Amino acid sequence: MTKLAQTAMSTLSIRLNHELELKLDREVARLGTTRSRFVQDLLAQKLDAPTPAMLLSEARAEYKLPDPAKAKVRTRKASNVKALVRKVVAQKKKGARS
Repeated sequence: MTKLAQTAMSTLSIRLNHELELKLDREVARLGTTRSRFVQDLLAQKLDAPTPAMLLSEARAEYKLPDPAKAKVRTRKASNVKALVRKVVAQKKKGARS
């Protein structure tokens, strides 16, 4: 478990149901620590854990991947749509003449 720096500490009070309190007490006894230290360590682990956004940013940097929000992507969607519309219109004209 992580060691917290010895600094001024505030008090936090939480309510636990009986079952959770028993589990906490068993785990604290098993580890040979205090309730306070156990909860401090859990909070430190959880709050210091990298977020998915941080992990994604690190992966992009490591593999030199572009940021999709900043990437300039050019597509030919407009020309493809125009070609499809022309084809459909031509088919309809052929069908109307028959």
